[in-house]
Amino acid sequence: MAFGLKFRNLYTKAVLLALAAALLTTVAGINISVLLLLLISPWFWKEFNFHSLDKKLVFQFFALIAALCSWDIATNVAAGAGLGKSLAALQHDLRPFIFVVLLWPIFASEKLARYALWALITVLVVIAGANLAATILGFIQSGKYLWYTMHHLHGQMSVGVIFILAQMLLSRTRASWQLILPIVVLIASMLLANERRAGYFLLIAGLPLWVYLNREKFSVKQYRWWLFAVAVVLVGVAASSSIFQARVSILTHEISQYISLTPQQRAGVTTSAGIRLQFYTSIWELLNIQNWWIGVGSINFGAAFAAVNYKLGTTPEQASVYFANFQNPHNEYLFMLATKGVIGLVLYAAIFIQACRLATLKNDPVQRLGLLMFIFLFMLSITFNSMVIDMEEGHFMMLVLLIFLAPKSLVMHQVASTNQGEK
Repeated sequence: MAFGLKFRNLYTKAVLLALAAALLTTVAGINISVLLLLLISPWFWKEFNFHSLDKKLVFQFFALIAALCSWDIATNVAAGAGLGKSLAALQHDLRPFIFVVLLWPIFASEKLARYALWALITVLVVIAGANLAATILGFIQSGKYLWYTMHHLHGQMSVGVIFILAQMLLSRTRASWQLILPIVVLIASMLLANERRAGYFLLIAGLPLWVYLNREKFSVKQYRWWLFAVAVVLVGVAASSSIFQARVSILTHEISQYISLTPQQRAGVTTSAGIRLQFYTSIWELLNIQNWWIGVGSINFGAAFAAVNYKLGTTPEQASVYFANFQNPHNEYLFMLATKGVIGLVLYAAIFIQACRLATLKNDPVQRLGLLMFIFLFMLSITFNSMVIDMEEGHFMMLVLLIFLAPKSLVMHQVASTNQGEK
């Protein structure tokens, strides 16, 4: 019996480490890792009991996920798709939500959830540091990556982990280089190497909320000075970074350029910001000719979205190169609204609202405030990206929800204090 439990934990830790590494390396690795977790999950379910404190809210959380998945099937069937195709579309678009339910008991183990969080942080810092070093040493150009798939999540993951590490640091009685150094590496990588504008935006937007959530701490003079010093350093580094200035300048130029174009010219735009703005325009055109309550269904979305873009002036040649066959408008609110209607969008938002309600029950400040920050960053980033329907982003979202919601406590502040005392 003891050997079986030891094997189960070692197996799970190995898979969790592989999943953390796969998020920034390989889609195949993500699929394999999640499959391996699914194979072991019945063993955890067999011994699992819900915590009485949050049992009702967890059931409501699961019920909302089930409702969104059922509604997704219903909208596709209503749009004329068969049940088999509707189920296949469900597992493509919403499977991270399904996996949250199926893998819940694994992450209910505080030790495994904490291990998964540290694995995620460690992998990200190592990869960001390697990419930063390769950039500084001239092996790759600034804005390039050691491998192609690294860029997908680099900005969102970096900002989320920065706030988690900062929360851990704030929970300690004194500063720790174990936490400060990774923060420095991630910020330096964002400003000097990966150049993700999404990361810049999320960091700037998330900082005021993080300060507000920790307002009691920052009312103490000691912490006010720390905050002021950090703000001065960030502003100084950003102001002196030609890379940061160039990326912001490019964004401003792309937006102003798009505004100056005619509707026909916008249909063939090729810039990053311009493509997204054109997608948003196309989505609103689609919403005006569809059923607002149930949408067009995710299966029919590609064809309906393409038809609108062609009507606006996009040519098939432009579509094949720049618009990725119109499968994703790079705004998940609009995607949910277009494919599942108002009802689907409300269910989608309700899942994250329920996650916030669950977060407020957690006593560990790193766990409680960390999840609130991640959800804020998720909900903000999906205005120009996807955090569920895209493979890497969806499984990152899944992992974060499981790590912070499933265990009763991550006890991160207690672990930090213990480690500090041991030294």
